[in-house]
Amino acid sequence: MRVSTSQIFNSGTIGIQNLQYDLYKVQQQMSTGRRVLTPQDDPIAATQALMVSQSKEVNAQYRKNIGDATGKLNLLDSTLNSINDELQAIYERAVDAGNDTYSAEQRGMLATELKQRMLSLINLGNTRDGMGNYIFSGFKSATQPFAVDAGATPPYDLNNTRVTYSGDGGVEALQVSGSRVMATSANGLDVFMQVRDAQGNVTGRSMFDNLQNLIDILDPASGVPFDQAAYGQALDDSLSSIAHASSIRASVGARLQSLESMATATENNAYLYEIRLSELQDLDYTEAISRLARLQLQLEAAQLSFKQTSQLSLFNIL
Repeated sequence: MRVSTSQIFNSGTIGIQNLQYDLYKVQQQMSTGRRVLTPQDDPIAATQALMVSQSKEVNAQYRKNIGDATGKLNLLDSTLNSINDELQAIYERAVDAGNDTYSAEQRGMLATELKQRMLSLINLGNTRDGMGNYIFSGFKSATQPFAVDAGATPPYDLNNTRVTYSGDGGVEALQVSGSRVMATSANGLDVFMQVRDAQGNVTGRSMFDNLQNLIDILDPASGVPFDQAAYGQALDDSLSSIAHASSIRASVGARLQSLESMATATENNAYLYEIRLSELQDLDYTEAISRLARLQLQLEAAQLSFKQTSQLSLFNIL
């Protein structure tokens, strides 16, 4: 078969260019540490790596949501703990007022202290988070949930409440896994306004109304006489408030424990995704260095061979 001079040049040029491209590709792989630079390098690995990367990003979003939910619930738990402490102190002072040796003046002094604790309880109900949002307003987070209604008159119940609620019944939530949406808040309606007793029944009076009834019974200036039956009911209502707050806090604690377990799971998943991506994409440097040396040798040989072949001519022997 005859081989023309143009064929020699074209074949030699194409061969050298292919080797140069292969050498360049190995150099790129070594500089990036990646075996798969484009889908054509390994279509199956590239497809699997894309799927793993997408799963990794979704997992990262869940990790972020878990962190955000944990922060919100920690603030809620801390606030509920303060509320519970306040209610416990109120109950203890209220029990002291039942001492038969206490005069009306002494009960009035206790009533004065309980009025300050009322303000403290309202302030806790109006707690804000780091963004300035009210944590007990439901979806109306920019609206102050609790305010005193000066026009209300005793005895206080749901139709005649001393402290009004301006939030709504919404509960914020975040998607923390593929199948789990976690509530990250508790609205003031559920926490303060609809107190449930130990049997889970709504008492018909808010925490604030329970406290205000107690204050009116103890305060001689209120005009409400000190009645043992009414006083006993006020103590029972105080216990209901404590049990109600404790129940809500227990629910928040259970959610925090669940988030802790999910956080560990997402961290483990993140590690496994990294391992799988490494298996699919990362370069074996030992093999790459060996391939680089081989390609360099082949390129040098091709260049030398092309140089010698391109100089062949009948004119050289005439």
